[in-house]
Amino acid sequence: EQEIHRKARRFAKLLVEEIILYNREKVDEGRAKRDLYARLKDDIDKSRATYDKRYAQTPAAAGNYFTQELISTLAANDSSLLGTGFSG
Repeated sequence: EQEIHRKARRFAKLLVEEIILYNREKVDEGRAKRDLYARLKDDIDKSRATYDKRYAQTPAAAGNYFTQELISTLAANDSSLLGTGFSG
């Protein structure tokens, strides 16, 4: 079970890092204007669906690793940068 959690965390990190890599300008603007989720909604939702397809039916689902990674990596540990439309 620990292995599934480790893999889920690593996969979440990879997905969020890809969002940042391919959307650097939107990420910078979103951080500045505190609306990351609104700017990156399509990419975030697609990545979340990919993550959920792989881990939603596993013990890792309780870890909510994708959301944690969005907050820690994309929003630099400041969930308010994701904006009002973000519900986790």
